[in-house]
Amino acid sequence: MENQTKLYPSYMGEFYAANPVKFEKRKNNVKPMLYYGLAVVAVIIVIFPGFIPVAGWLVRTVGVIAVLICLLAAYLSNFDYYNSESGGKIKEVGLKKFKRDETDIDRILEAFLRKDFEYLAELPGAYSAPVQIHVEEDKLGQEMYCLLTSYDSDSNIIGLTNVLTLSGNDYLDHADVIRQMLKDAEND
Repeated sequence: MENQTKLYPSYMGEFYAANPVKFEKRKNNVKPMLYYGLAVVAVIIVIFPGFIPVAGWLVRTVGVIAVLICLLAAYLSNFDYYNSESGGKIKEVGLKKFKRDETDIDRILEAFLRKDFEYLAELPGAYSAPVQIHVEEDKLGQEMYCLLTSYDSDSNIIGLTNVLTLSGNDYLDHADVIRQMLKDAEND
């Protein structure tokens, strides 16, 4: 396998980490404690399945699954990214996957760079497709961060462009179209 130089970020976290002046990673203490508390409740149910009037093996199985899910959720919710300039929390807006058979990657890339989100919204979506647009937003600072990615031959996610930051008039002009595009993509 060749050693390829990475031109663009593959994930939003890489973009935030590469721009520490604008973005900060803050520890979140509340969510993990909530999930740890739920995990403790699930462990108690596993130890004492008689609290729930259902077959003991079923209660224990569900309890073990709940413990694992709660511990994973606690681990994953440890940190959040914030915009240092506005103080706003950056939240995921959504993801659209473009249908492979009916779309041209070069046209998608051109439309993305032109900020032609109306064209991108019209393209058909698919559940499992290689070309994807990831969108996250800082509502307080009125900024959206859009990343266009694809898969390489080894099924690794690669960035196709730099993250496109929409702020000011660009944010006001495109935010509603992008939100609607992502909402429609959920229904595909």
